[in-house]
This record gives sequence, structure tokens and C-alpha cells, in this order.
Amino acid sequence: MSEQTTSRVNPLVIAAIILGGAFILCAGIAGYTAYQIKTADDVIEVTGSAKVPVQADFGRWTLTLDTQTGLTDQQAGYARLEGAANKIKAYFEQQGLTSFETPSPMTNPVFVYPQNAEPIQTGYTVTRTFVVSSDDVQKLTSLANNIEPLVGDQYTVTSNGIELTYQKLQETRVELLSDAITDAKARAESIAKESGKQVGELRSATGGVVQVLPQGGVEVSDYGTYDTSNVNKEVMVTIRATFSLK
Repeated sequence: MSEQTTSRVNPLVIAAIILGGAFILCAGIAGYTAYQIKTADDVIEVTGSAKVPVQADFGRWTLTLDTQTGLTDQQAGYARLEGAANKIKAYFEQQGLTSFETPSPMTNPVFVYPQNAEPIQTGYTVTRTFVVSSDDVQKLTSLANNIEPLVGDQYTVTSNGIELTYQKLQETRVELLSDAITDAKARAESIAKESGKQVGELRSATGGVVQVLPQGGVEVSDYGTYDTSNVNKEVMVTIRATFSLK
């Protein structure tokens, strides 16, 4: 009787021992996983930014020349604008400007619209663009304030404004990224201090888009902004950085 009882109990005891061991093992694995997760989360992610004032160092001034022709004298319109472009080019060369773009002219039909009747074509408008570029931004903007020397007989001149840009943007961006990381670390340290921790090494950093703003401007875009209207600008970059905590 005693031997039978022993033979029945032993498998239960063995199963219990195995089950308990498995439970302890699982608990150990779970504890290890929790520690790993906690360690992986022991970081802080912040955004830093840096900004520097700059001045536009390149200008591109676009002019539009227009002339009207009849139905059969388009060629005369082309010749008229060719002469106008040569006159304008000579004027700018006298001012020390030598970089020009003179795309081919375009022609658009002109119609009159009688009441209750089909449109009637009366002629053409011939249009030509003239672009002058220079790194002498001050001279270019000064000339743009007076287009009287550019006008002539039988054609009109329209100023489309100057596009003012900053040619050293890439170099400035690289310099600002370093400053933005410094700013991000300072922010991380301020936040970590509240939790009694210290900021460790930089784990990762992702640079944002470049913002070229008018001086004092605050309107930014997720896709980047590039002000081309003002001489005085500010270049700003942002960065998202992750630091370890200890």
C-alpha cells in the first residue's frame, strides 16, 4: 500500500517541481526583458535650434518687355524687342553689370470681343524677358528704383522685382547644425535636472529644413522658407537630438 502511494505521488511532485522551475525561469526572463526596456527608454529626445543674421549677396532682376503688332508683322515685333534688349544690355554694361539672360520671345494673339459675336483677332503681343544678375546687390537695387533709362518707343518695360539670395547658405547651415546640437543638449540638461538625472552622450541627431527668414521674421514652414525680398535675412536650422541619461 505504501509503495503504491509513493508511486502515485512521485509524478505529481516531479510535475510541481518542473512547473515551479519553469515559473521561476519565466519570471527571470520577464525581469531581464523589463530591465532591457527600461534601459532602452533611458534616453531623452529634444529639439534644438540656431539662428544667425546674414545679408543677401546675390541679386537677380527680371524685366518683361512687351510690344504690340498687327496680324502680319510679328517679325517687326521681334526686331523691336531685340533692339530694346540690346539697348538695355548696353545700359547695364555701362553700370558695370555683365551677367544677362535673354530668353527667346513669346507671342500671344490679341482678340476683341464684340457683343453677341465671335471673337475677332486683331494682332499679337510679343513678349520677351530680360534678366540681369550681380553680386553687387546695392547697385542692382539702386538701379531697380528707376527704370526710366530702360524704356523706349513702341515697347513697354515692366519690372518684376529683384530676387535676393544668400550664396553661402550651405556653409552656414553646417555651422548652425553644431550650434543647434549645443542648444538641444542645454534643453535636455534642463529637463533631466528635474528628474535628478544627467545627460550623457549624443545617441542620434536629425537635421530639419533650413529657414531663410526676413530679419525678425517668425513664419516658418515644415518644408522650409526662403525669403527673396529682403537684403537683411536670418538663417535658422533646427535639429532633433536624442541623448542618453545616466
